[in-house]
Amino acid sequence: MDLSDSIFSDDYFFIVGISALLTSELIDENYYIVDVEATNLLQIKRHLFPGRKIIAFITNDLDYYALKHIQNIMFVDKRRRLNEILSCLFVKDSRFRYRVRYTLSLRENEVLSCMQKGLDASEIGKCLGITVKTFYTHRRSLIFKLQAENRISLYRNIARAERYKRNTCEYNLL
Repeated sequence: MDLSDSIFSDDYFFIVGISALLTSELIDENYYIVDVEATNLLQIKRHLFPGRKIIAFITNDLDYYALKHIQNIMFVDKRRRLNEILSCLFVKDSRFRYRVRYTLSLRENEVLSCMQKGLDASEIGKCLGITVKTFYTHRRSLIFKLQAENRISLYRNIARAERYKRNTCEYNLL
C-alpha cells in the first residue's frame, strides 16, 4: 500500500487508516491531512504549499479555537465513524464536521486570550477590569466548556494550542 506524503501524524495507524480510506493520489493532489493531536506543526511547515485544502482531525474545542484563524481549513471530528468522515469529505455534508460543543461568551474569549498570553489572575483582573473571584468563575466555565479535567489540564492545553497558533501565524504555515 502506498502511503501518502500529505498526511501528517506521528500515529502510524492514523496514516495507514487514512491512506487505506482514500487513495494516496487523491490525497496528494487535493489535500493536506493533519492529525492535530499527534503532529508537530513546526515539522510540517516546510512540506505545505498554498492552494490545497487542509483537513484537520481534532478531538477538542481548544484545538478548534487555536486553529480557526487558518484559511482553507476544514475541521473533522476524529471520533466520527468512517462513513461520516467520507460524507464530510466527498459530499461536503456539514453535519459531520467538527462542532464546538459549547460556544464561549465574549468575556470568556477575553479571559482565554489573556490566559494564552501568560497573564496571572491579578493581571487578568486588572486588564479586564474584573475581580480575581470573577476570573476564577470564568476559568471554571472555561474548564467546563473546553472539557478540561482541571485547571492544570486547561493550562497545559492552552500552552499546546498557543504553540499551534503562534507557529501557524508567525511562519504563515498554512
